Amino acid sequence: AQVWKRRVQLAMPAAALLVVATAAILPTGYFGPLSSRVRGLFLKHTRTGNPLVDSVAEHQPGSTMMYRQYLQNVYPLVPCGFALSLLRLTDANTFLLLYGAIAYFFASKMARLVILLGPPASAFGGVALGFGFDFLIVDALLRLLGYAAEEEEPGGKKSPGPALDVAAREEPKEALKDAPQGGNGGAGLLKSKPKPSQLAAAAKARRAESRRAETNPFGGVAAAREEAAAAVMAVADSPGGVKTRLCMGLALALATIYAYYDFHAYCHRMAEGSSRPQIMFKATYSNGQTVMVDDYR
Repeated sequence: AQVWKRRVQLAMPAAALLVVATAAILPTGYFGPLSSRVRGLFLKHTRTGNPLVDSVAEHQPGSTMMYRQYLQNVYPLVPCGFALSLLRLTDANTFLLLYGAIAYFFASKMARLVILLGPPASAFGGVALGFGFDFLIVDALLRLLGYAAEEEEPGGKKSPGPALDVAAREEPKEALKDAPQGGNGGAGLLKSKPKPSQLAAAAKARRAESRRAETNPFGGVAAAREEAAAAVMAVADSPGGVKTRLCMGLALALATIYAYYDFHAYCHRMAEGSSRPQIMFKATYSNGQTVMVDDYR
């Protein structure tokens, strides 16, 4: 709340200064009307008035076929990366989502602006691949090593979780070890009573949390999402789920390697096609020799 309050306090003087400067410059005619090309980005039926310009393919709206052609292997990954970024709204993800939405809007209005989709599409593809490798290979491999390193407890019973959870089980011991002791080891911590001010602060925090949960219209959706995610992770973290994730991660790695070599070959084919002469004409020397001029590369 304090951050937004400071932002508003800084934005209001800047907006007032901008309005004053615009009002002072506007009567001089410095700001001209928007060109027909700019209006064509926002108004569907706007034309430049020049039939030659309006008929150029680069000025036509973007299409799905064009996105597939220029984004190639990244094209099917973009929706996955977009959804993953939408599920976790951070400052970086919010910027990426806005960047992608704005770039797609302009690319859909004019085909020549499809180049704007390159950076956000690459970022969304990286988000999708990063999540896939992290969840299917890295996390699964660590958990598989944890299950393999399980140690038997006294009595022949195995610990319930992987060895990765040992550090989590040791945290309470470390807390008792570092806590102020009252003569009987950690018993002093257990016998100590919280102060009335601490109890009041805790009660106030619980009431505020309950009020936020009651006033939040999406509280039920968030709770249902967390429950579903917990159920999925319970299955995915089981020994069988970990092995299944590793098999899927191996398939993803092989598909990525194949897509890399396919994209490499596609880039070379496209580079060769773009480097060929686009404009050629014949010329005749004074001695009658005919040559082909193809210097326009």
